[in-house]
Amino acid sequence: MSPPTPTRSGLFGWLVPGAAIVIGANAMASGMTEVTIDLMRSRSAFADAVRAHDLPWVIAYNAIAYPCAFVAVAWYLAPLLRFYRSGAGEASPRVQLRTVNAPLVVAAIAYTGWLLALVFWPTLTLIHFGHWSPELASQQVLSPAVNGFLAFATTYLLLDWLFRVRVMPHVFPRGGASQLPGRLVLGVRARLLLFFIAVAFMPLFTLLGLIRAASSHVATGGSFVEVLAQLERAGQRTFLAYVGLGIGFSLLLARTLTRPLGDAAAALRRIQRGDLGTRVTPSASDEVGVLEDGVNAMATALQDRQHILRTFGRIVEPAVRDHLLAGELHLGGEVRFATTLFCDLRGFTALSEQLPPTAVVALLNQFFAAMAGWARAEGGFVDKFMGDAMLVVFGLFDPQDDTARERAAAAALRCALGLPARLAALNAARAASGEPPLAFSIGVASGDVVAGTIGAEDRLEYTVIGDAVNVAARLQEVAKHGIHDLLVTENTLHLAARAGMMAPLTAIDSVPIRGRSEPVRVACLVQRPRPAADPR
Repeated sequence: MSPPTPTRSGLFGWLVPGAAIVIGANAMASGMTEVTIDLMRSRSAFADAVRAHDLPWVIAYNAIAYPCAFVAVAWYLAPLLRFYRSGAGEASPRVQLRTVNAPLVVAAIAYTGWLLALVFWPTLTLIHFGHWSPELASQQVLSPAVNGFLAFATTYLLLDWLFRVRVMPHVFPRGGASQLPGRLVLGVRARLLLFFIAVAFMPLFTLLGLIRAASSHVATGGSFVEVLAQLERAGQRTFLAYVGLGIGFSLLLARTLTRPLGDAAAALRRIQRGDLGTRVTPSASDEVGVLEDGVNAMATALQDRQHILRTFGRIVEPAVRDHLLAGELHLGGEVRFATTLFCDLRGFTALSEQLPPTAVVALLNQFFAAMAGWARAEGGFVDKFMGDAMLVVFGLFDPQDDTARERAAAAALRCALGLPARLAALNAARAASGEPPLAFSIGVASGDVVAGTIGAEDRLEYTVIGDAVNVAARLQEVAKHGIHDLLVTENTLHLAARAGMMAPLTAIDSVPIRGRSEPVRVACLVQRPRPAADPR
C-alpha cells in the first residue's frame, strides 16, 4: 500500500480547522471567565477596585499571550507544515513525532497562558495595591483555573479528533504510530478521566464558587432574595453551558473511541470470513492505535501465511504439507502400509530429442496435470515427479487397519484403470493440434514403506521408500518393455477385491523383475503389440 500524498489542500484541511479550534476554545473560555468572575467575585470595595484595575490589563495580557502562543505553536508544527507543502510521500521520524504529540503540545502551549495568569493577576494586585486578599481568589484564581482547564480539555479533545481524521492517515499510512518512541499522548483511561473532570468536576467547582459568592454577598449586606435570584440565574446558565459541553464531549469521544473500535471489530469479522485483504485505516497512537496496528498486522500475517501455504502446497502435496505442519519437522520416518502407483511415459527420450526444451517442459506439465488431477481425485497424493515419471501413494495417512488398507488398494486400482481414459482425452487434444500421441506404462504394488523426511538437516524432502515403491517402479519397467500397459501385484488385487473392487484384469502370472531373486505374481490389464525396438 503506497502512502497517500499530502497536498496543499490537505494542509488547509486540518490547519484552518485546527486554528479555529484553538482560538475558539480559548475565546469561549475567556468569555466564560468574564461571566463567572462577575457571578462569583466578592462585592467588597477592595474587590471592586481590583476588578476595575484589572479590566484594562486583560486586553494587554491577551495581546501578549496570544501572539506568543501562536509563535510557539507555529515553531512546533513547522516540520509538519513543510511536509505537507513539499508533497513528500514518506514522513520523517521528526514529522511523525510532531504529528503524534501535536494535540497535547498545542493544548499545553495554550494552557500555559492560563497558568501564567494565575500568577500575573495576584502579582499585579500586589504591585498596585500593596497587598492581596483571599476574597480575590474567585476572580483571580478559581475562574481562570477552571475555565483554563476547560479550554485545555476542549482544545486537546478536538485537536486529537482532527489529527486522527485528517493528519494521521497521511503521516502513518501503514500504521505504527503506537510504537513510536518519545510520543506524548493521553491513553484511553487518561482521556476518559479528562472528559470526566471537564463534564463532572468542573461544574461542581463552578457551583461551589457561585455558592461562596452568594454567601459573601449576603454577608456583606446584600438582599437574600436578590442574591438567591442571581444564584438561580447563574446556576441555570452554568447548567446549560456544561450540558452542551457534555453532549459535545460525549459525541467527540464516541467518534475517537467507539467508532475506531467498531471499525476494528468489523474488520476482524471480515477477516474471520476469509477477506484477508481487509485493513483498518491507522488513526491513533494510543491503545486504539495498538489495536488498529494489531488488526492490520494479523491480516498481513494471515495473508502471508495463506500465500506460503498455497505456494508450499504447489511444491509439496497438500496432504503432506498439512501432515508436516501438524508436527515437528525432523529427520527420520515411520513404517506405514500403503499402495504405490508408478506411471512413466513411453518413448519420452526420443520425443524430447525432437523438441526444444520449452516444448518438453510444456509437454510434461500437460501430461502431469491430467494424470495427477485424477490421482488426487481418487485419494492419492503425488509423492514426486521424476523426469517423465510420477509416483503416487494411497493410504499413507489413513488408519493402519485392514479396512483402510483394502480401501487404499481399491482406490489405487481405480486410479490405474482410469488413467488410460485421461490419456485418451489428452491425446485427442494433441491430435487436434497436430502433435503425436503419448503412451505410458503403470506398475502398482502394496506393502510396507517408510514415510518421512530424508536428506540433510538444512534440506529435507518428505517421501516414501521401501519394497512396495521398488516393486511398483520395476513393474512399470517390465510393462514398458513388454506387451502390457498395466501390471498390478497379486496382493494389491486381493486387497482391492476384499474392498469390493473387481478389476477387469487378465490371469495372474509371475514375472521376473530387476533386483529380485524371485519373480513377482502380477495381473495384467491389456495387451498391445510388442514394439520392434523400444524407442528408449
